[in-house]
Amino acid sequence: MPNLDGGHYFLTVLAPIRVDIMIDPDEIGRSRSHRQLLAQKLALLATGKQTAESPPNARPSPFSLNTLNHLARFVIIHGPAFNGRMSSDALVSAVRTINPLAPQPVDQLGTPFLLFAADIDAQAEGDALRAYTDALWATMKRDLVIIFGHCVGFDGIDSADGFHAYIKRCQIETTMPFNDYWPDGLDVKVKKLEIGTLKPVGIATGGAIIIWLAVLLLHGVFAVFGVHNAFAQWVATAATWGVAVVSLLVILTLLMAWSLYRKVLHQGMTPFPTAPGADLPSVLKSLFVQQHFTRFAIEAQGLDDTALHARFGAFVSAVKPDDPAEPTQQAGEIQAPAAEWAR
Repeated sequence: MPNLDGGHYFLTVLAPIRVDIMIDPDEIGRSRSHRQLLAQKLALLATGKQTAESPPNARPSPFSLNTLNHLARFVIIHGPAFNGRMSSDALVSAVRTINPLAPQPVDQLGTPFLLFAADIDAQAEGDALRAYTDALWATMKRDLVIIFGHCVGFDGIDSADGFHAYIKRCQIETTMPFNDYWPDGLDVKVKKLEIGTLKPVGIATGGAIIIWLAVLLLHGVFAVFGVHNAFAQWVATAATWGVAVVSLLVILTLLMAWSLYRKVLHQGMTPFPTAPGADLPSVLKSLFVQQHFTRFAIEAQGLDDTALHARFGAFVSAVKPDDPAEPTQQAGEIQAPAAEWAR
């Protein structure tokens, strides 16, 4: 369903950026742009140790202070992408004397927008967004006030309630989330759409329409040639009653088709279940175990069965695969913390 799928909530926010001028209080005659100051703030926002080349003293990303968001991003949208001119047939353009150098209308935004998108853990849509906005406000309030302070309508917001209401007001529906935590695929129990009695009713309706059209044609032929016997009278009666019968069958078929359509929509709106180990603490633990298991596999080369069994036991005791809390990968960092086991 929109926003919620597979145990994750997909948040998409579009906040209009202010276009009024900020007067510099320190220098007379100097003004500043909200968009420029926002771009500077986002450029200087700490990103943590996301690559192997990150400095060892890199400040952690403020988003790593909570264990809800898998991914989070800010983007300034200045305007829609220009896809080029609307092309046309060269011969048609020549006949219509269309000048290919004449500019065409170009889409523009009335104001730039700040895009905020986040993929977060969630079991139900109702509380997921509120829990996340509260966590953000508790862990990175200072950054949020500066960032969204350059957006329209954020003035006066100084509480978690106000921040949640602002995010809800600027939220747009995420209709195509990306979620792929089912390595072996999702076991879909119902693989065939049950159409019930729609098929026989539809066939009956189609047959009734064909028969009724044939009766109408025959009735028209009798009318043209002036046939007025008993059979012609029966055909005329059947043509009249056919209007009601066919209309009822068509209405019944349409109602059943509409019901099936609503059923398909309802099933499409139903979110996939949460995949095992798809929450952020479990993912971080998996990354931690993965890195250290690679080191274990390298150093275990050439060991005999007894030594390998003992070494693997020491490895399991050190990394504790069943404990998602500790030791584990730190959020916002690419390198796992050290772990040692007996050799």
